[in-house]
Amino acid sequence: MKLHKLSLKHLLTASLTGLVMSGLLGLISSIAGVALLGVSGWFISAAGLAGGLLFFNYFTPGAIIRLMAILRTAGKYGEQVFAHSHLLDLLRLLRLWVWDQRADRDPALVSKESKGDLLQRIVADVDQIIRWPLMVFFPWLYALGAYCLVICLAFYINASLGWPLLVGAILHLCVIPCLLMRWGLKRVYSSQVLGIHRRSRFISVFSSLITLTIRGNWSSYSSRLHQLDNRQRKNDKQIQMLLSVAKFLINLVTIALLTLLVTLAVQYESSNKHFTLIDGIDAAWFVGLLLSLLALNELMTPLAQLFLAHAQAKVGLKRLKQIEVQVKPKSNLAISHIDSLSFKNWKGVHLPSLLGSPIVSMSLKVGDTLAIIGKSGCGKSTLLSSMAGECYSQGLSLINDQVIDLYGEPAYQAYVSYLPQSPYIFQQSVAANIRLGKPEASDEEVLKALAAVKLDDWAHGLPQGMYTFLSAQGKDLSGGQIKRLALARLLIRKAPILLLDEPFDGLDQGTIEHLITSLEGEYKPNILVFISHIDTRLNERAKSLHL
Repeated sequence: MKLHKLSLKHLLTASLTGLVMSGLLGLISSIAGVALLGVSGWFISAAGLAGGLLFFNYFTPGAIIRLMAILRTAGKYGEQVFAHSHLLDLLRLLRLWVWDQRADRDPALVSKESKGDLLQRIVADVDQIIRWPLMVFFPWLYALGAYCLVICLAFYINASLGWPLLVGAILHLCVIPCLLMRWGLKRVYSSQVLGIHRRSRFISVFSSLITLTIRGNWSSYSSRLHQLDNRQRKNDKQIQMLLSVAKFLINLVTIALLTLLVTLAVQYESSNKHFTLIDGIDAAWFVGLLLSLLALNELMTPLAQLFLAHAQAKVGLKRLKQIEVQVKPKSNLAISHIDSLSFKNWKGVHLPSLLGSPIVSMSLKVGDTLAIIGKSGCGKSTLLSSMAGECYSQGLSLINDQVIDLYGEPAYQAYVSYLPQSPYIFQQSVAANIRLGKPEASDEEVLKALAAVKLDDWAHGLPQGMYTFLSAQGKDLSGGQIKRLALARLLIRKAPILLLDEPFDGLDQGTIEHLITSLEGEYKPNILVFISHIDTRLNERAKSLHL
């Protein structure tokens, strides 16, 4: 599954069944809650009016009240179950999206995203986004459904009572939320950004507190932190004021509706100087309508916070999109063979500093072996990585005298096997790690590759032989074993070009000689380039490139 574009629409459609079911059950729960208060209020009022009678049927209204209570409880539990399932689907979607972005990101930049702060940031953003359906969409949906029920009840009692409720619905569900969105989104967004900035500033304080104090810069740095705190408090105060104003407006509309309904339904009789209901309106139904409107007001109160949850979700979505990458079009380059490999004014570089290896020019052809020699830190590994197409470079690279950009070029990398200084061992079996180089390799070929790096006896001594599982990142292996296991993975490919970064590091002389014999024998590549601070007989027949 590939998902390169992410929006709130994707989040809503990620699990349609879970979304619809949780929404319907929540709607049933909300409507049942409104009806419960209305019916129970009617029952209490009717019981009071019938108190002077010898007989009153308590069973019918009591059964209705009990049914509404059961529906409300069942709806709440059902909503939680389906909403939980829906949120798990949302998390799955977001995990896949983040992984897609990481997989498609420039390989030279992937290492910059392996820090814990990125993981913490993604978790925080996802937490903000998944609140959108529950804090924005569902509350509005519940309020709409409950309003429809109360409006239908009003029209049933008397048509004149329904129209004010329609106006109230427009104010409650559309006008007030839209105004809050207009006034509040920017403030919430600023508050979120300031909060992120403040956290990064405070973290940097702990790492440089001693330096700031010794150099006398603490007071100025502290004043900037104080300014950020004041801006954050000002934004939070404005947001709280908006919330208070929103709740006041919602309650004000409800009070106005109650007043208007009473005004429309009640008339004053001057003859007996009493207020009475107009003809055609039943007292019990009218009391139930007023109580239902009060219950409806409880569903309107969460709408005051819609702008807050919506703005937080937008901030989280925007921050997630900052790691979105544009997928590069697939290369159509085809390479049938490599006879020569040339570099002119070539330099491997790291972004964004552009520091790297010295500028070199060289030519390699089939049968050549090149030893890259130089002091530690002079850029040998960066140069070898650029030759493998694993990092950025400057200059010209030519394959068979044709200029081709090596970086990230799959057609070229299909001919190259590259051993970095710190190879990765996966939490799989020994055989599975080696078969990454050649998935269709037989057991015999795997054992042969292990023998080429002098690991066959070690593999035979494992509990399940070469099918023994290894720990994460090869933690149960020595540095030399990790290097040789990764080398066996490369040798089994028998790629024409072999690039090795310190292949003999940490190995005894006998093992080194065994590896060299393998590299000169059956597993000899067409072109071999290696870095090694150990002088071996492989250097004697190799060209030397001094950095």
